[in-house]
Amino acid sequence: MNKESFLYVVVFTFLVAFLFVFVIALADNATASQVARNQELVSAKAFLNAINRYQEDSAAALDRFESIFGAVEGEEVVEASADGETFLVKQFSGQGVWGTITGVLAVNNTVDRIVGLDIIGHSETPGLGGRIEEEWFKDQFRNEKITTGGITVRKGEGRVDSDPDNASVDGVTGASLTSAAMEVIINNEIETLREAVR
Repeated sequence: MNKESFLYVVVFTFLVAFLFVFVIALADNATASQVARNQELVSAKAFLNAINRYQEDSAAALDRFESIFGAVEGEEVVEASADGETFLVKQFSGQGVWGTITGVLAVNNTVDRIVGLDIIGHSETPGLGGRIEEEWFKDQFRNEKITTGGITVRKGEGRVDSDPDNASVDGVTGASLTSAAMEVIINNEIETLREAVR
């Protein structure tokens, strides 16, 4: 076959493309169960972190998640108990600046205090809005009072709010749109949690 012919180019391109697609399909199939397990583990650790029961060890995290939460698949709001405390926990997805922000919000059973917040995934700008996944930001929500209007994420001032009774946290400096999106997301979830206990 003439290597400069149109037919040769078409056949060669088809074979190379087929080979790459085949290898990628094999790799996807071979790692599918591990990817699913990793996603389950990330979710379990987020739920545990939201109720302040984080486990670093993967097997221990999955066991503790199962003992506290049981099956949460398809559940809108999960009621859970651990160490004598009862929580309402909800996995959420909301619109950020560049895409969906996914996380877990836990409140006490009277929905007047946030127990904790964890971020599972987002598409925010690294080093700016992406800082919502950093511990200093998430820790501000621990034990934060919830007013009738929810909470306020103030414009970032480069400090961390340490008053759990003012119903506000400090946003990320330089990421006011992401901070505002987090306020909307959290307040929407708080309202959903309130409706669950009515």
